[in-house]
Amino acid sequence: MSAFPGQSIFSNYRFVFGVYALATLFASIKLTILFSSNNYSIFYYSLYHLIEGKSLYALYPAQYSDHYHYAPTFAALFAPIFALPYSVGLFLWQFLFAGVWVYAVYRMPLTRQQKVFAYWFGLQELFTSLVNSQTNPLIAAIPLFAFLSFEKKQPLWAAFFIVLGFNIKIYSLVAAALFLLYPQKRRFLVYMMLWGLVLGLLPLLFTSPAELLYQYEMWVRELLFKSNHDKWANTSIHRLIHLFLSPDVPTAVIIGSGVLLFCTVYVHVQRFGQRAFRLLMVASILIFQVIFNPVSESPTYITAVTGVLIWWFVGPQSTLDRILLISCFVLTVLSPSDFFPAVLRDQWTKPYALKALPCVLIWFRVIYLMHVRSPIMHSVSKSSSLINS
Repeated sequence: MSAFPGQSIFSNYRFVFGVYALATLFASIKLTILFSSNNYSIFYYSLYHLIEGKSLYALYPAQYSDHYHYAPTFAALFAPIFALPYSVGLFLWQFLFAGVWVYAVYRMPLTRQQKVFAYWFGLQELFTSLVNSQTNPLIAAIPLFAFLSFEKKQPLWAAFFIVLGFNIKIYSLVAAALFLLYPQKRRFLVYMMLWGLVLGLLPLLFTSPAELLYQYEMWVRELLFKSNHDKWANTSIHRLIHLFLSPDVPTAVIIGSGVLLFCTVYVHVQRFGQRAFRLLMVASILIFQVIFNPVSESPTYITAVTGVLIWWFVGPQSTLDRILLISCFVLTVLSPSDFFPAVLRDQWTKPYALKALPCVLIWFRVIYLMHVRSPIMHSVSKSSSLINS
């Protein structure tokens, strides 16, 4: 499948990567020179609060609005960037996360045409995340890196990426669902505990054990507080259910039902050896961790859209699938942008959380395909993965 038939320049990696570099440069200049970034300010000052022994999770209105929601490890992990002057770090931040996502897609076992299609399809969604200085491109890349590590029979690195993601956004832990599809399960669990210990104690480079324990206590409280966020403020299946079914459906019931449905695919043990099945699991993980997150926002959807792309490349690409893909591009990718009519965005897509709807429908489609016994492989390259790099 060609991304743009008859226009070879649009399939040229140099041209595609050049467009991404320009888009990222535009986002960095916009944030560094014309505006600022509240999100990056939250990240930036976390290192100083950690060093000074202040609560990472308190409000600091003189520095930024909102709360810090990440693990103490996050501040230590990105210390090399946060130690730079504010403007320099902010400028580089967008390049770091755009580069990680682009590289992750490049390493996937997809054909050249599929990768090019993914880059063009995901460009606007990635830009939406970048202009908000979000970490979501990395969160989207982590399940891909974990998958590639499992495929290379490297549970050590699979565990590293998953624990890394957990310390940035806890929903990244969903990627651990992959380990049941591969051998060396016990070894993987041991490595998970090892990396959990190493990364969990990393902030000790900047603080004392007692203060770190205090920070973790505050982190747990912050997570519990955030999970009780106003049900009308998210863009996820939660809001769709509360809008169109009943506002009284508990968050725990929605998540629990999703987890149960997610796990039903494990009954097909005989299909674990099929790469298509494993790729659909990656797609399910990427979409699940966004649509079932009760505090998902528009910039988080680069993760779900990455899952949508993997589903599209693996699935049958029927008329139904094409309709779902187009609806995802229009409602999920384009709706927050200037390409989408403002009237429709303000009166329909935002109030009714329609950005989430295509991804929700596609996730159910993914689960269905994983239960279908007929072959579902669709033009996935067997020679472009990290395995032969």
